[in-house]
Amino acid sequence: IPEDLPETIEHLAAVLKQNLLSYQSQTDNYYNSCLTEFQEQLKLFEKELPYVSQLTVEGLLKEHEQKLIDSTGQVWHLFNKQLEGWENMKAVHKNQLHPSLGHPDNVVQLDALCQEEIKRQKDQADDIHLNTQKLQDCAAECAQNFFSALAAFTEKLLLELDETITIDDVQVASK
Repeated sequence: IPEDLPETIEHLAAVLKQNLLSYQSQTDNYYNSCLTEFQEQLKLFEKELPYVSQLTVEGLLKEHEQKLIDSTGQVWHLFNKQLEGWENMKAVHKNQLHPSLGHPDNVVQLDALCQEEIKRQKDQADDIHLNTQKLQDCAAECAQNFFSALAAFTEKLLLELDETITIDDVQVASK
């Protein structure tokens, strides 16, 4: 028989009870320290959450700003090619002007050249107006896409936050 074994059942029960109570106390202390640490992590999470949301919205904004820049850049690129064509046609018309067109025998040629230049100017003005409308439509579409993405993000974030555990949800066990 080992020396540290209690001699009576009652004494053995008392030792077991004391050991179990000690284990329970250690378990409760560990449990409470884990809950306290978890609460501290939740406090930090709640403190940093607005910054995470802000960074996400800023990232979303930058993404959509880049899409706007790319879209309007394409419209501007096409417009600049058209503008170059108009300027070339204007230069051609200018080169066709010469003093002999002022002679009464050349009035038909001069009128034709004037009509071509008037048509070029009208086409240029119409295309400038069309380009302006394309840019406005592009900006409106990009803005709509941004607000739709922002609304979807906000909805998702709110749903996630509804299910997030808060400090108030975690209670330290009583002793």
